Amino acid sequence: MTRGLLILLIFLVALSSSAYGQTASDWPDLASLTGEFSDKGIDINGDGRLDYLNIDVGVNVLVPGEYSLYGFIFDKNNKKVAWAADHRVFSDGNHTMQLLFDGKTIEQSRLNGPYRLGNLSLSWGSASSGLISCARQNDAYTTANYNSSDFADPEDSSRLLRGTGDGSLLVTLSITAIVPTFSGRYMYDIAGLNMPPVSSPVEIKGSKSGYNLTMPGVYVPGKPNNFTVAADEVKNINVAVMKLQGNLQRIWVSSQFPADSMGKAVAESDLISPGGSYNVKIFGDAAENETAVNLTMSVTKKLVVDGPFSLVINTTGFPSGSYSINARALNGSFCFDEIDYR
Repeated sequence: MTRGLLILLIFLVALSSSAYGQTASDWPDLASLTGEFSDKGIDINGDGRLDYLNIDVGVNVLVPGEYSLYGFIFDKNNKKVAWAADHRVFSDGNHTMQLLFDGKTIEQSRLNGPYRLGNLSLSWGSASSGLISCARQNDAYTTANYNSSDFADPEDSSRLLRGTGDGSLLVTLSITAIVPTFSGRYMYDIAGLNMPPVSSPVEIKGSKSGYNLTMPGVYVPGKPNNFTVAADEVKNINVAVMKLQGNLQRIWVSSQFPADSMGKAVAESDLISPGGSYNVKIFGDAAENETAVNLTMSVTKKLVVDGPFSLVINTTGFPSGSYSINARALNGSFCFDEIDYR
């Protein structure tokens, strides 16, 4: 039997098992957790504060392919502190996956360690091809002792945008950041990003083309809704997203996108929707001997402005970096009579 037929057979068996109340973890024929764990704090910029808490997780792969791993850390009172995800393409054999928990999120929680690694889930496949669960472990590992104050401190998060205008704009917001590499990999976290990122009253209406937003003086139609991440000097790029909405959470991990011959990898999505907050992880393998990766994130939206507006922008989770805005008038003309941002 060829390897491709074996993968297809396992996929069909796992799907059929769900119809009889079995979980995919009853079919550990793809990969398993080895029980090997270790942890360490990572200070990327050398400022004495930890940017990440890294937990290495051992996996044994029987069928080559794409694998996703995600998990959460909890404090001693079982309060959730942070989440992390990894996505790799593996050959068969033993491998190590890395869960890098964002230091800003840990610091903001004010919850001290040692931390328990739980809700650990290993899956085969990708968001586009479908995921098959290989293994789950609720009480997987306990870290060394860390204080939340050991980790990086988030920045102030409130800005005011107000003015008066008239017309339609196609706006692309781009953020460029230089991300240091470590052990041949790169990682970038956006934690607690609110959608839409405003504290002003927002009316949200769903439609076949997406979600339409109405704010005082500003209307944002559902389309376009393009979110693009590009990385230079890399081998590949992955994007993991967790949406928090009330007591619910949804986790989505992209396929792995390989770089082109120039070392540039691009991931695109239009799945970001309003009505919650997002944690986003961008990660992958850097090109050989690269000490830093250039990362560009961009969002394209249409804005319809009609008269005066005053928006309190909640920049919680906004990544640090160089911001640029490209705006193009639609249907003729657009004018700002007044605008102030502070």
